[in-house]
Amino acid sequence: MTSTATTRTFPPPVGGGTIRALARQVWLAVRATTAQQRFLWWCGALMLASGTVHVGVAVVDWAPWWGAVSWRKPVVFGVSFGILAWSAVWLMRQLPVRRWGWVPVAVLGGGSVVEVLLISMQPWRGEPSHFNYRTSFDATVWAVMGGAILLVTLALTALLVWSLLQSRGSPAVRIAAIAGLSAVLVSGYIGYDMAELGLAAVAEDGHAPATIVFGAAGSAKLAHALGLHGLQVLAALAIGLGLRPSSTRDQVGLMVVATSGYAAMFAAVTATAYQGRAWTAPSLPLALLSVTGFVTLLAVFAVVAGRLRPVGHEPSHPKRMVDGTDLLVPVVKP
Repeated sequence: MTSTATTRTFPPPVGGGTIRALARQVWLAVRATTAQQRFLWWCGALMLASGTVHVGVAVVDWAPWWGAVSWRKPVVFGVSFGILAWSAVWLMRQLPVRRWGWVPVAVLGGGSVVEVLLISMQPWRGEPSHFNYRTSFDATVWAVMGGAILLVTLALTALLVWSLLQSRGSPAVRIAAIAGLSAVLVSGYIGYDMAELGLAAVAEDGHAPATIVFGAAGSAKLAHALGLHGLQVLAALAIGLGLRPSSTRDQVGLMVVATSGYAAMFAAVTATAYQGRAWTAPSLPLALLSVTGFVTLLAVFAVVAGRLRPVGHEPSHPKRMVDGTDLLVPVVKP
């Protein structure tokens, strides 16, 4: 009797186990494997730690959460930039190692840390972090923050071009990376418009505005945040697709549908903000576009989650290698 050996990777567990498996794979996906990635990872860890610490400070101080001077900004910016840095680690893992890669990596990581550091410093001084020209020192802080954001934007643009030209990930991963980075850059443009409005408010009454709205009630912050975190949403979906890979065509199809849904929702929220409407009171066409986009994105996540359920009598707890990958178990066929 002859036999041939094939290999099979057991699927992740179901229910809460599926969630743990996905969370573990996300964690592994942002694990640094090169010096450049480690630099970004530690920058992200530092900023996330800063955001977490300031949550505790906010609880102890019990100061107002909103306003020009609040602990909200160190928390939000620390967490947001920290997650962005770890997302960049995931991006770098899809790209070839190049010495010149240190340029966008150092600019992105360093610029983000400087931005978060200065934003976190100002509330401790009792000063607004944004649009503050009260003293020459405050004006210098605001100018450096603006320069840091410009550098971060240039670094993200470089990563987008690099991903377009040399990404080694699967087609679905490439779509997630390119669409996610594009959304981040659009978010940066929204942030630029917010800065212009803030500067105009300072020129008018001499005070840093507590919040920025487009027109009468347009939620600039929501549109900005939705674009900034699109990369994490699509990256998580790409990682989920890779847990139990289907055909390339199916993976690409699901990712295209999810990206279209996200883009529709982002576009509707952004258009509503620029119309000066509150996000809770959009026009009927934009409301339909936003809801359709959200439901579409949610449906794709549900499909991917459903595919993670084990099939037949396969073990629900796969063996793992020490590096966290699935152990390939030979299956002998007569």
